[in-house]
Amino acid sequence: MNSKVKLLGLTGMMSLMLVSCSKDEMVASNPGDEIVFNTHVTRATETTTQTLTKIRVYADAAGYDEMFIKGDVAEKKGDNGYFQFAKNYYWPNDVKTIRFWSYGPADIFTEEEMKTHVQINAQTQQFLDCTPKSGVDNPGKDHKDLVVAYTSANRHNDPNVSGSNVNLAFHHAFTQVVVNAKNGGAAAGDDSKTVKIKGAWIVNVKPTGNLVFTEDAVANNYMSWSAKGEKTYYGLSYADGQEATLSHTYVPLIGADNDNSSLMLIPQDLDKWNLETDKANSQNGAYILLLCRIEIKHAGAQHPEGDASNDPVHSEGEYHYHQLFPVIPDGGEYNANAYGYTCVPIDTKWLPGKKYVYNLEFCGTQSGAGIYPPTPAAPFPLGDDVITEIPDGKNIGDTVLDDPISFTVTLEEWTDAGVTETPEVPVP
Repeated sequence: MNSKVKLLGLTGMMSLMLVSCSKDEMVASNPGDEIVFNTHVTRATETTTQTLTKIRVYADAAGYDEMFIKGDVAEKKGDNGYFQFAKNYYWPNDVKTIRFWSYGPADIFTEEEMKTHVQINAQTQQFLDCTPKSGVDNPGKDHKDLVVAYTSANRHNDPNVSGSNVNLAFHHAFTQVVVNAKNGGAAAGDDSKTVKIKGAWIVNVKPTGNLVFTEDAVANNYMSWSAKGEKTYYGLSYADGQEATLSHTYVPLIGADNDNSSLMLIPQDLDKWNLETDKANSQNGAYILLLCRIEIKHAGAQHPEGDASNDPVHSEGEYHYHQLFPVIPDGGEYNANAYGYTCVPIDTKWLPGKKYVYNLEFCGTQSGAGIYPPTPAAPFPLGDDVITEIPDGKNIGDTVLDDPISFTVTLEEWTDAGVTETPEVPVP
């Protein structure tokens, strides 16, 4: 799964009709009307109807020993929104109910990957061992947006069926994750603190999942996920000489439009890092890891005599600057290129087809700069200017400055209506 599929600009019902090319082949021994599909896809900001050109369809007709349709590809023909099979399928006159499953894009799995990942037959309907690419160097650009559909259609009393025309509603199978941040002091009119971000990652996430279609999961569009595997990380760092300087408005750290870095991850319950009773769980509990730098600006070209501050100081023009983080040991010099690691614990329940936006606030009236994470190691960025040591008197889980970073989680639906739920969940 190596390329993110884009499907933008879907509005309301999208008329994707599955029709046939010839009348030479019939599957049913007692053929009735030709089956066609009205389909629509819930919209994500990563997708456009123009790029959804092929989908795979499976069907199980009651009373037939084998699958009625076995993963055949329906392809869009022209600009009219119609999709066509290479052969016709008809709704048998002696069958009332047919179960349909579909996914797209049709080539999201290679032929070899289909043998491993796709198991759809009359007894079992599931995708096995789905594993979005992980890593520290923007794996999101390679993530795929899998959309799936399921319906059990009765042609006589089903509002989703008109004659032999079946409505298939596609839903996004993965969880989309975005991370934003802002300078809370700047938002309050205080520009004395400068916060610069060099990288951001989500750590301790299960990488692999099995998706099973089940009628017990109606609320999740018939999708039931089970996450597994050794926990990993997802995110990106800025190139040499680049960084994100936080302002009074939110800046995207993961999920910027220009780098296609939003993450498509396995739905799961993130394990909680309990800072009160179980700091040792830091290797298991999920958190957002940030490589950052914080300074504070004071008036006066020289540091006032008698000031007891031990922060490294740099004078420039009419101001001098204290390096607040990363902490330099007593006697150390100001280093304009120094960055350190801080983090924000999270324990969200990620649901399929939902978009979770983490809005982080640094250095506001009720927020600080996070807490010390477990000491990062390769492949996270290291080097002479990256300070990983925790200063004396501090430990993993302690605050970097006076307070943790405050944040809210905004839940957004991947639908044409945009945001349908926006509960704000403050986390201390």
